[in-house]
Amino acid sequence: MTSEAPSEAPDPVEVVREMALRHLDRRAFGVAELKAVLLRKGADETVVDDVLGRLERAGLLDDDAYAATMVEQRHDLRHQSRQAVVYEMRKRGLAPEVVEAAVSHIDDGSDLEGARLVAAQRWPRLAGLDKAVIWRRLSGSLARKGYSPAVVSQVVGEALHGDL
Repeated sequence: MTSEAPSEAPDPVEVVREMALRHLDRRAFGVAELKAVLLRKGADETVVDDVLGRLERAGLLDDDAYAATMVEQRHDLRHQSRQAVVYEMRKRGLAPEVVEAAVSHIDDGSDLEGARLVAAQRWPRLAGLDKAVIWRRLSGSLARKGYSPAVVSQVVGEALHGDL
């Protein structure tokens, strides 16, 4: 007869910490976003708050750095508008002051330049089409990136007049 020692229940703090680190291995998260993920997976809120606090103190979870990375990826590389970047950051639970600080350097001129870059990248595929088709497709591309109707109209007009 073999007697097995009763297995100990895993430490909930360690389980939540491992879950959090696995998520952070895949991609960056904001504190609120990661908290929501962990709570959806059934973790206890007090344990989650404790673990996330430890991760923040260790520098593994930083809303300011996460917001700066989002601005770089979405605005600087994908050429999304300031408005679209702000919307995405708010959707992910970043605090308003963090969002504002991250996008403070994006002004109307920067948005306009981003829209012009999108139009210039799209232009070769549109050349030779009817002006109405170009207007519709280019406007749609810019609108999906979150640019305002005024910016879309200005940039599409510039593209149609050869000013890009």
